[in-house]
Amino acid sequence: MPRSRRTLLKTTGLALSTGTLASAAGCLSDPLVGSNSSPDEPPTSSSSGGTATTDFTRWLPDPTTTPLRDDYGIRYFDIEGIRSHRDSTHENAYSRLESQMLGPASSEYVDAAAVDAAIQIDFHMKLALGSFDPKEIGEKITDDGQSTTATSTQSHTTATRTTWPEPERYRGFDLYGTEHVYAVSKHALMEVSPMREVDAVECAKAIIDTSAAKTSQYVDGNEYVAAMLGVVDAPHALWCYPEAMDGSTSRGFRKDIITGGLKSWRFGAETTHLTWANTYPDAETAESGELSNYIDSESDRFGAYDGLDVKIEGRMAWTDGTIPTEEFDHLAPGGPGEGVTTSHQSRRSPF
Repeated sequence: MPRSRRTLLKTTGLALSTGTLASAAGCLSDPLVGSNSSPDEPPTSSSSGGTATTDFTRWLPDPTTTPLRDDYGIRYFDIEGIRSHRDSTHENAYSRLESQMLGPASSEYVDAAAVDAAIQIDFHMKLALGSFDPKEIGEKITDDGQSTTATSTQSHTTATRTTWPEPERYRGFDLYGTEHVYAVSKHALMEVSPMREVDAVECAKAIIDTSAAKTSQYVDGNEYVAAMLGVVDAPHALWCYPEAMDGSTSRGFRKDIITGGLKSWRFGAETTHLTWANTYPDAETAESGELSNYIDSESDRFGAYDGLDVKIEGRMAWTDGTIPTEEFDHLAPGGPGEGVTTSHQSRRSPF
C-alpha cells in the first residue's frame, strides 16, 4: 500500500478501539469521485479513472440508516482492470477468477463484454457497472416477466398475457418488480432478490441513494468495514465479510476468534499485490500473533508472497505482500498449475 495512505490510516485514528474511526473513514474516499456527475446520476465505471471502480464504496449503504443488515458481506471486481492483465496471469488462475467476477452480472440481460465492474452485496443484491441500453434491458425483463393465462369457455379457450406494469423512475433508474427487483440505468444493472423481513424495492433505492450521495456509506456505519477497507488501495478483486457493530454476529473464520476478514488483490503486469486483514473481538487477541502464525502455518498458500509483515491497529491485524503476477494462484495450495478446482476453494467461504 502506498505510504501516503498508510500514514493517513494511522494519523486519522482508524483503530477500532477509538470512537472516531467511522467519521474519519470518509477521509479515505477520493474527493474527486462523482464530481462530474449530477446528484441524481450514478457514477460511471472505468478502471482508467472512472468513479465506480476507483471508489466502489459509493454503492455500499450504511446499515444504520437503511434496511440493509449491519454485517452484510461484499464482493467487488474491477472486471475491466482484471481483463487488462489476462495475458500476465496463469490461465487456470484467471479462469477461476473470471467465473467469480462475472457472478454478480445478470448474463441473461447484459453482454459480459459490456460489464466493467461488478459488486455483490450480501447474498441478495447484485450490481453490474458498465455501459448499457436501459430500453433494451427493460424489454428483456418485461418479456421474461409476462405470463400467459388460459381462459376456457364452452366454445373455445382464449390465452391472455399479463401486462408488466410501467417501471418506477427513481434517480435515473427504471425499477421493475416489487419482490424480485431490477433497477436499470445507462451505467448500472442491479438485481435484488426477495429477502425475509426486508423490502427489495427499499434496498434497491438505498443502494441508488448511496451512489447519488443522498445517504451515508457502509464505512460510516460499521467501523470494522471502515478499518478493513481503509488498508486497501484500488483493488481489482476484493472480498470483505465484517461483524455487526453490536456484536450480534461473529464470522468465526478460524477457531471462533476472527470476527471478520478481508482479502484483495491488485494486479500489475509483473507483480500482484495482496492485502489480507482480520478483525478480532479485542486488541489483545489481535496482538496475540494469530495472523502471523496462520501465515506461517499456511506456507503452501502464502509462501510465494514477499513482504507479509503483519501490522496491528486496535482490533485489526493486516498484512500486505506481493507475488509475480504469473504465479498468482488465488491462494490455492500447489499454485495455479495445480488446476482450477482445489480442495480449499469454495464459493461460499472466501477464506
